[in-house]
Order: sequence, then structure tokens, then C-alpha cells
Amino acid sequence: MPMNDYMYHAEAYGVDADITDPGPYKLDGHGKCGLPDSKPGKCNGHHDGHTMKGGLSHGTCATEVHAMPEDKDGFFRTEIRSTIENLNVDGKSILHVNRIRFGMVTVFRRQWYDRGGSHDRRTRVLPLDCGFENLTLNGSPLDLKLPAPFHYSTDRRESYLAADEPDPQVDGEVRQAITDSISRSIFIPNFGRIFFGEWTLLPNDKWHQVHQIFMLRFAFSSPPAGSGTGGGGQGDGTGGG
Repeated sequence: MPMNDYMYHAEAYGVDADITDPGPYKLDGHGKCGLPDSKPGKCNGHHDGHTMKGGLSHGTCATEVHAMPEDKDGFFRTEIRSTIENLNVDGKSILHVNRIRFGMVTVFRRQWYDRGGSHDRRTRVLPLDCGFENLTLNGSPLDLKLPAPFHYSTDRRESYLAADEPDPQVDGEVRQAITDSISRSIFIPNFGRIFFGEWTLLPNDKWHQVHQIFMLRFAFSSPPAGSGTGGGGQGDGTGGG
């Protein structure tokens, strides 16, 4: 059965936080944007910045989703981006980052739909231009090493996304990046745990799963107590007969 439609799905996140002590204080979806329907198009989110009494603050958040119409070669492509300026968590320890950059690209090709292979109806997903600028803890540089897919060159990334049979090494590194997410964290006494480059698969009402990445996720253990995220997004797509 040939593919008739492709349904896009994409969201970009700025800053969220739920602080319970002191508090309660909540930042709900600062800068968030998402496609209003399942069709190609552009959306943007923006937030000028905020300071919480609970010790978390951020500067400008800017997000973008660009779902591109099918091109002449049958490709459906979506790019999701988020930039956070001057994120600061001030408790018994002080975490600061000048800028968080997040990006994700999802690609599907019409010709893959009925090939009958293991990759025939799977949207491919990779990080895009992700990184931290001047990430410090109590004024000292904090080196959080992101896994291999976050550092691919443009050529390697685009080759994987466009190939009829995707590079098995890249597939393996993507699976490893997802599997290792739960252990990709650091614990800071009197602060809590920081997860970075957290890549998870979310359940969906279709047979496939949605990819979600947070550049930073916080689980605070003592004032501030609560949780938060900084920079991220989710995406996938579904072809239908």
C-alpha cells in the first residue's frame, strides 16, 4: 500500500521548573512552541527571562520548529531548535551556563514506506548543533561530555539521514546514547542530580515512539527542592496509507 500522508510532530522547549522548597514556585513552558497540527509549517516561541524566588533564573529563551514540505526526492524533514541564555540555579551550590543550544532533526522518505525492511517506516532522528557555553559549578568549569551522536559532522549526520540503509554504526551509537541516558548524570551534595543530554523514547498512539531530548534536567535534593529542565524538544513523524 503506498503512503498517502505524512503527519509531522515536533515541540521545542525553553525552561520548565517546579520548585517545592522554598515555594511552591512554578515555571511552566517558558518559550515552548509546537506544531499546531500535523502539517508542515513554522512556529516560534520566546520568553524574555525570569527570576524565581526559589533560586532559578534564566535570560531569553528562543525556540523554533520548522517542518518542511516534502521535497522533490520524497524527503520530509523537521528541524527543532532551542536556545537558553544565562540559566542560573542558586542554592547551596551555584550552577551557571551562559548559553544552552539544543537542536534535533527528524527525516523520513516516502520511498522507504513500502520497502519491507526493518527501517521502512521509521523516522530517523539525530541531535543538531547542541552544546553548552561556559557551564560552571561554583565558578569552576563543569565538563559534561555528550555522547557521539551530539558531535557528528554535517556530512556524517546528513549521510545517515538520507541513506536508504542507515549506517549501522550510527544506529548503534544512537541506541547507546538512549540506553545510557539514565547514567549520564552527576550528583552534587547539597544540590541534587543533574542529567545532561537525556535522550528518551516516549510511548505514542502509533506503533513507533517519540524521541525526546533535554540538554539539562535537574532533580534538586535540598533547597532548592524540586525539578527543572533547560533546553530540549521532541519529534517524530508518521506515514499513513
